[in-house]
Amino acid sequence: MTMTMNPVRRRSTLLVQMFVDFGLPLLVYYGLRAAGVGQWWSLLLSGVVPVVTIVVRFARTRQVDYVALFILSVVALSLGISAMTGDPRTMLVRDAWGGLLAGLIAVWLLASVWVGRPATIYLIRSFVLAKVGPEGLRAWEAKWDDDRDFRHGLRVVTFVWGCAGLLNVVVTLVAAYLLPLDLAPAVLNVSWPVIVAPTFVFHLYYTKKWDLRA
Repeated sequence: MTMTMNPVRRRSTLLVQMFVDFGLPLLVYYGLRAAGVGQWWSLLLSGVVPVVTIVVRFARTRQVDYVALFILSVVALSLGISAMTGDPRTMLVRDAWGGLLAGLIAVWLLASVWVGRPATIYLIRSFVLAKVGPEGLRAWEAKWDDDRDFRHGLRVVTFVWGCAGLLNVVVTLVAAYLLPLDLAPAVLNVSWPVIVAPTFVFHLYYTKKWDLRA
């Protein structure tokens, strides 16, 4: 029998994961800065947090996460270059490159609005399958051929998510290269959650109003 996580536990797990991914590196960085540690070492040690998180998740799931491998490679590259140059800002490049990866996904989302089916229909396919099963998934996908409002609604949702992704790229690049070093880590860590929160609220409202859910 397949066990499903109840909504309260699922939300708690998500909040814990968000704290580990976004909040904990900030606590480490600013805690070390408050203790008088230099910017280079503070950035280095705060950068260890996502690496440890990735290793722990792999140890628990025993599944290869290629996004995690990309993050690890970027972290290693930025740390290596920073060690050679002694420039703490170089370590922020890893976040800029992570933002550029999200930017490529955003470009794909936006391009799919006008070419073929919106990418959203593929990204949420597994969620629809888990919710309503194979027959419900086929019925939901069939609405694309029969329902003009459904097609328009999915394009709008995809366009909004694509714009959110591009906005995050701009914020990430500005923070990594232009903001003061002691301000940049905060902006880099909170920018995506701050952008995603209203986008997700819009997603929930719009998909319910225009009957886009399965």
